[in-house]
Amino acid sequence: MASLGAAATPFARQLAHQYGLDDVPASRSPGLSLDMASMHHAQPHLFVLDPLPAEDAFVVSVELARAGSRRFFQGNAQTYLGLLEPGAVHISDLAERPSAYVCSPFHSVLFRLPRATMDDFARESGGLAIASLDCTPGVTDPVLAGIAAALLPALERPAEACRLFLDHIALALCAHLASTYGGARRRPATVAGLAPWQERRAKELLSGNLARQVSLAEVAAECALSRGHFSKAFKATTGHSPHAWLIERRIEAARQMLQASTASLSEIAIACGFADQSHLTRVFGARVGSSPAQWRRMRRH
Repeated sequence: MASLGAAATPFARQLAHQYGLDDVPASRSPGLSLDMASMHHAQPHLFVLDPLPAEDAFVVSVELARAGSRRFFQGNAQTYLGLLEPGAVHISDLAERPSAYVCSPFHSVLFRLPRATMDDFARESGGLAIASLDCTPGVTDPVLAGIAAALLPALERPAEACRLFLDHIALALCAHLASTYGGARRRPATVAGLAPWQERRAKELLSGNLARQVSLAEVAAECALSRGHFSKAFKATTGHSPHAWLIERRIEAARQMLQASTASLSEIAIACGFADQSHLTRVFGARVGSSPAQWRRMRRH
């Protein structure tokens, strides 16, 4: 787990205070102002949660494991939920200062989503502002469960989380919430690829900043496109998401340095945009089939 400290998000500190925990693995998509956190408590315990501060935002909770009963309070309404299956979802409107009683082990991923973020997403997508997110408490949502599970490694190892990946997760979350619980409707349309100049500029920006965390919004702006449009157009053109394409370039750069230089693995990791040697080894091994050290030895014999 990531230790709470100066780097912890305000949302993570708020959750830690509410639950009396020392650690809450968390991360943030700066481009969409969306907070993400993982909550895991393995022992039965009664948590009486104070009302959260009022703000114009939603909290979306997704269960990753079977969980027992809990009671939610929002405005003048109470909601009692019995046994929750993996993938169960609950959405709270922070404007109504929600609170809860939780009395069983749980493993949840929570998203704090400002209403302004949903409005920005709707505007970029050509839709209307989302007035509310209407979700039957405890409904099972396999899509949200998949998004939450995919996010876990980035929450548990925040130093290795790629900003492009977090932005993609945030966009996918907004799109699903808007269409499923916000009343938005997807318009059938074919996605056109990038113009040659847009593809060239995007690749230049991504490959020229391997050691820096480039945001999806930054690359999209260089191509004069919205984040969602750029992401779809880039994949239509290259066959890969911007994040996947960037990882391949980082692996390619690492291979070149391993073969042509005497730099240490730690130096290569930092130069190619990985958090540290361990991160490089894990990603390199998964894609190449051998560790960087083994690959280097084989190329030198």
